[in-house]
Parts: sequence; structure tokens; C-alpha cells
Amino acid sequence: MLLTVLTLLIAIVIYMIIAGRLLRPMNSLLKVTEALSAGDLTKRVPIVRNDEIGRISSIFNNVADKMQFLISDLESAVEERTKELYKLNHDLEENKDKLQLLLDSTAEAIYGIDMNGRCTFCNKSAIKLLGYNSQEALLGKNMHSQIHHSRRDGKQFNIEDCRILQSIKQGKEFEADDEVFWRADGTSFDVEYHSYPQIRDGEVVGGVVTFMDITERKQREAKIQYLSNHDILTGLQNRRSFEENRIKMDIPEHLPLSVIFADINGLKMTNDIFGHSEGDKLIKETANILVRSCRENDIVARVGGDEFIILMPNTDSKNAEKIIKKIKTEFI
Repeated sequence: MLLTVLTLLIAIVIYMIIAGRLLRPMNSLLKVTEALSAGDLTKRVPIVRNDEIGRISSIFNNVADKMQFLISDLESAVEERTKELYKLNHDLEENKDKLQLLLDSTAEAIYGIDMNGRCTFCNKSAIKLLGYNSQEALLGKNMHSQIHHSRRDGKQFNIEDCRILQSIKQGKEFEADDEVFWRADGTSFDVEYHSYPQIRDGEVVGGVVTFMDITERKQREAKIQYLSNHDILTGLQNRRSFEENRIKMDIPEHLPLSVIFADINGLKMTNDIFGHSEGDKLIKETANILVRSCRENDIVARVGGDEFIILMPNTDSKNAEKIIKKIKTEFI
């Protein structure tokens, strides 16, 4: 009996030793597997046997080594790429700031649009001329609807007729000085603008528009044009303007066409006795009488110092005599 018990105990001990040697590598493999699945790549399976379990453990360790290497290399690459992207973004922002500074330093107003006419950027001159407080008030807005929606007389300017958008979509430069832009407060100003297509990789992606307020220039031009066609003292048409209108009026639709020639008697004597200021008053009063005595479509011109001509379309001699009589009555 004692021998049997002793034999049984020895068998149990041997079994435990053998089971431990068999299961210990498996337990180690399971623990390392759990650590790996939890994200810990530092754990390795100890190799205690050169059997199938040992070879599996060795292969598992090699896989873990490669995974750790790949992840470490990936982390390094991501870190390096992140630094590169940060530098690129920093350089881009710096270049963007430099470009905006350059744009804001120009006196000429500038704004950019995409292919749909929406504002992509603008400089300080554009913001100021258009009467806005900041760039944000224009960014993303359709610039035709915002500043180019109507003509000088207030008539709607259809977007299909907008030459800025047409030039950009056609990839052609365009300039104009016969239109107006509208400010934020609803007032307009005469504008000269230049439209340039923005091309990237051979494809038009938008446009850049430069413009300036030419209201004062237009006023000067209008004044020069007025002075070139009118007598300064009386405001009547001068000889040059009369000759141009005479050609335009001398057509069959205006026949019969009557002409009245008139001059001021004694103008030289008035200037000599009373001075040129009184002579100028006489000339201006004569001009006023002639204008009051004529009809709206008649042309009254001062063609010399004391000489006037009246051109009357669709007027026969009888009606011309009536006007002469009215003029004489005014001078009495």
C-alpha cells in the first residue's frame, strides 16, 4: 500500500513537472499575445524549448519585432511629415501675408473672382473705394451683383452682359472706362477697369480685376467737351458746334429748314463808352432773348463777337417771320 501511494505521488509530481514544462511556454505566449493586442509591442515570448511551441514563439517574436520596427518607422515618418507640412503651411501663410501686404500697398484697387464671379480676395484700395469696412464683407460674394449690377442710369445690368465675366470665361483681357461701379451705400462712380484671366496649368480658373475711380477725370473731360462746343460768356453753341449740328440738321426729315442771322448794333460803342462788362451784359441778355424766343428744337449759336445764328428745322418762312417778330418784340 505504501509503495502504491509513493508511486502515485511520484507520478503526480512527474505529471506536474511535465505539464508545467508543456504549458508554461503556452501561458507565456498567451500573455505576450494579450499584451500585443493591447498595443504593447515591447513584450516577447521567452524561448525555452526547441520544439513546435519554441518555433511558434520565435516566429511570433519576429512578427512583433517587425511590427515594432514598422510602427516606429511610421511614427518617425509621420513626425517628419508633420514638421514638413507645418513648415509648408507657415511658408504659405507668410507668402500670403506678403502678397496681401503687396496688394494693400498699391493705390490701384484690385479684387479676384472665381469662374462663378465670387470674390476670392481684394486689397485695401478696393475696400475703401467701394465703401466697405473689411475684406470679409466682399469675400465669397458675387461681385457683379455686389458692385456691377446696374448701369449709370440705374437700369439693371444683366450678368449675361457683364464684360468682366465674359472676358474671364473667354480667357481674354478686357478694359473699359464707360461703366460704373456701385458702393456699399448705393451710390455709383465712374470707373476704369481692366479684367485679366487667371490661368493655372493652361486652364482659366478665375480672374483679377483692377479698377480706379475716374469720376473727376470724366467731369474734366465733360467740361472740356462743353467748353469746346459752347460759348463761355453765353453758354450758347459756338461756331464749331453750330457747323457740326448744321450738317446733322441739313437732312430731308428737317425740311423746310430756316436760318436767322442776327448781330448786335452798337456793341463796340457800348464797350468803348460803358466798358466791356456792360458790353458782356448786353451780349448775355441778347442770348437770353434769342433762347426765350425760339423753340426747344431750334439751335441758337454765337458765331462771332456780336453775331448769332438760329437754325430752325421744319420751319417755313412764315413761321420764321413769326419768330423774328417775337425777337424784335423782346428787344423793345
